[in-house]
Amino acid sequence: MSADRVAQAPGLMIASQIQALARGACVNVERGRAWASITFSGTRYGLSIEWPDGAGATALQELARILPEQEFVIPGYFVADIVITDQSDWRMLIEILCIVDPLDAPGGC
Repeated sequence: MSADRVAQAPGLMIASQIQALARGACVNVERGRAWASITFSGTRYGLSIEWPDGAGATALQELARILPEQEFVIPGYFVADIVITDQSDWRMLIEILCIVDPLDAPGGC
């Protein structure tokens, strides 16, 4: 697997899980940007969630309600932050900070 594909893997897993929550929507990883602090490293992903027609307004509101508390299963990573950056009746843009789990990393505790 290429380095780019490995870096995108957590974002693609998150997108897939959001797709399952947002039935009928199209979920895309728009970008992934490396992120690090003194103690953690990971990637900040930008995702778009779009419904093909206006029928998604109610589903989008429900997704906006549940998304901040959603648990994602991403082996070796955890989601540290989810922010809705834009929302309309048919589209939502979000940023998700995905951190390498130090307990799952090689040599972790």
